[in-house]
Amino acid sequence: MLTDFSCMKYVVLFLKLVVFVSVLLVRLDEWDISWVYSGSKYRNAFNYYKDSLANVIIFLIFLDFVQFVVVGIYRRRHRVRGEDNFIVGMGHIYSILLVMGVVVGVLSLFQIDARQLFTSLSIVFAGLALLTKDYISNMINGMVITFSGQISIGDNVSVGKHRGKIIDITLQNIHLLNDDDDMIYIPNNTLLTSEVINYTKREIKRTSIDFDIDLRHLKTVEELEQSLIDVLSPFQDLIQPDSYYLRVAEVSKDSVSMKFQYILKEPNKDLERLIRRKTIRRLVEIISEREKIADQIPDLPDSAGHGII
Repeated sequence: MLTDFSCMKYVVLFLKLVVFVSVLLVRLDEWDISWVYSGSKYRNAFNYYKDSLANVIIFLIFLDFVQFVVVGIYRRRHRVRGEDNFIVGMGHIYSILLVMGVVVGVLSLFQIDARQLFTSLSIVFAGLALLTKDYISNMINGMVITFSGQISIGDNVSVGKHRGKIIDITLQNIHLLNDDDDMIYIPNNTLLTSEVINYTKREIKRTSIDFDIDLRHLKTVEELEQSLIDVLSPFQDLIQPDSYYLRVAEVSKDSVSMKFQYILKEPNKDLERLIRRKTIRRLVEIISEREKIADQIPDLPDSAGHGII
């Protein structure tokens, strides 16, 4: 059964088809409407504006039909319900062609030859190109990103110091939703010149929680790993068995950089956020407990009479 939205979509499509056929018949002089202006002294002007306006309407409706058919075939073939990179990319192409068609149409209504105008204003356009080169570069890179397939809407990625889920890809930037529900807008140029980690496209969907811990608060790696595993016991049915792993990434003089990793049976962004919250809180509790123990231990004098911890 079709939803109300689907019914309305097909009604609008039918009305566009009726308008398209009607305007096309008028443009080809198959449908005579000269009776509207037959007695007017501005007959030639009426004919010109009629043809120009009909050309614009035909182009816009035809462009709309092409997008509808291409996206519809793609959705059916790939069984896509929402939006993905191809659909977003087609929307970008549609928008660009739409703007170009409207501009040329408006110029034609004022009897301005677009080719002659662009040729005569070539120097001005060259200057505008220099001023808007970053904007144009962002648009081109946005199209490259959209059709490259390296990142897609819904992917969890890390771009520089930002990490989150891609919500949208526009001609100017990437919309990234981080774990704090902050929307981050990353320019397309920045994305192409930065190191990008795509956590969604890796074969093993391993979730990683990075943190640093002071050496004073660390007894053994095994003891800390077991403590973190115990706090996640309520989620053991949702996490693959034996996938827990506390990895030492880097050791410095006073601290250790670690990665606590696990694999979810089914990708779930909300569950990842909840597990991350519980893990971080457990780390805070461990550090707080170790701080209290350290405060209770008195300083011991060394051979020179100075106190050491």
